[in-house]
Amino acid sequence: MSPPDAGDGAGDGIDPFADELPREYPSAADVLAAIADETGPIPFADLPALSSPDDATTGRAFALWGTLTPNRRRDFLAALQQLSDEDATLDFERIQLSALRDPDTATRILAIRGLWESERPEYAAVLLDIAGDDVEAAVRAAASEGLANFVVGNEFGMLPVEIGERLLETLRDRVEDFTEEDEVRGTALSAVGASSEEWVAELIAEQYETGSTRMRRAAVEAMGRHGSDDWLPVLIQTFEDDDEDVRAAAAISAGNLLLEAAVEPLTLLLEDEEEEVQVAAIRALGEIAGDRAEQILQDLLRSPEPHIAAAAELAADEARMMSVDLEGEAPLPWTAEQ
Repeated sequence: MSPPDAGDGAGDGIDPFADELPREYPSAADVLAAIADETGPIPFADLPALSSPDDATTGRAFALWGTLTPNRRRDFLAALQQLSDEDATLDFERIQLSALRDPDTATRILAIRGLWESERPEYAAVLLDIAGDDVEAAVRAAASEGLANFVVGNEFGMLPVEIGERLLETLRDRVEDFTEEDEVRGTALSAVGASSEEWVAELIAEQYETGSTRMRRAAVEAMGRHGSDDWLPVLIQTFEDDDEDVRAAAAISAGNLLLEAAVEPLTLLLEDEEEEVQVAAIRALGEIAGDRAEQILQDLLRSPEPHIAAAAELAADEARMMSVDLEGEAPLPWTAEQ
């Protein structure tokens, strides 16, 4: 067997394949002990050891929770959320459930956000309780927003009938409760927008015509989630709304409809005075893709405005994935030099 080539790492004690080996984590008990020690930082790199915890680990986490300061609890949940965003295979939901009734408002919101991508019906029931009875409007709004994913699941028959019916009824009640904060009503309307129930389209139209600015924005968001082509003329009209948040929401919803007819109107928003609206229009072009949208994004890559060029690069990546030829032809190259 010939000796390894110089410089391949084998002769200096470095394993060239070390990064490819699965990392060994401390035990879950040791990680929880490190979290309990508030003189040190959250052991971020070791937190995957808490993914998909067994009953014993979940029990330890629950017992630990009340001993931590509010700041430590928030930092812990924020770290779990960041890891989940970076690696979809990690599952910290059982630990996040432990914090849903925390006395600290910010901690409850962080725990709810950790469940936003869940598909487990039992968690929908938990969020429905919180959306209806938490004392803080911000928490009720976060729970309502977290129910959006379950509305989509319900459309595909992924929820038990009883929970699906309660889901739609609860969100409708939140929207129609005029004593409720608009932030809660708005997140509920946006969430229920994905439902194909006939009353949903009527509710969207009603709030668009008569609601406050916050409710108009929610109605516009719901149009994109509802997915009906009939909303496009309304969305294009809304590109001229006085409120920049409403204009940005209209751009994003137009992109969600995936209609090429939205491309040219969206280009008008590239001249909007608000950067938020410009970026929303660029994101929408990336969602729609197609030859014309891709050409516009290619041109925007050369923009002297950093926020325009950066948004165009991200949108171009999205458009490229949408436009890959199914017969194997390579997508158009996207480079600033073109």
